[in-house]
Amino acid sequence: MNIEKIIKFDLKNKIAVSLIGFLLIIFSLVYFIVWPTIRDIKIMGSEIDAQKIDLEKKYIKGQNLKQLTENLKKIEPKLELLEQIFINRNRELEFITSLENEANKNRVNQKINLSAPASTENQNFQKIGLQLFTQGGFNNLLAYITDLESLSYYINFKTLELSPGSAGQAVKAADNQEPPEVNLNLFLSSETYWN
Repeated sequence: MNIEKIIKFDLKNKIAVSLIGFLLIIFSLVYFIVWPTIRDIKIMGSEIDAQKIDLEKKYIKGQNLKQLTENLKKIEPKLELLEQIFINRNRELEFITSLENEANKNRVNQKINLSAPASTENQNFQKIGLQLFTQGGFNNLLAYITDLESLSYYINFKTLELSPGSAGQAVKAADNQEPPEVNLNLFLSSETYWN
């Protein structure tokens, strides 16, 4: 008899039980399906953001690498020129020979004095002092200086001293129509860079 009472619910109780059952089903769906899905979506969203940032960094690095490659291609022809500007330590004779050739070409007497290398830290080159004692006519000395500056080596002139040569010395002009040039002494103090 009591069972019949329990089974028989009135309409109000049936609605309440149905509502409670429906809410339990909804709560179960939310708890077991929706919340884990939302949590997974948030985790995936943060992973996507991290990957996006990583891809942007890689893209920027790629662009920088591309720009660096383009810049390297632009300066590659000039690297050979830079190699020529610095005097190679193993090719001192070539440098001295080129100085002597310029002196002979311009009919100038020359004495070369290279000083000991200056010590440099964390650099791939050494700075070496170069002193040139020359003697000749003014026009010859001027042409000599111009030719020195046009050499492929980098010579940084510090001082230039011009003084009259020995008394009684004069350089005769080739065509003998011009008066002989007065002989002058030229002292050049400079720095050269060696690698």
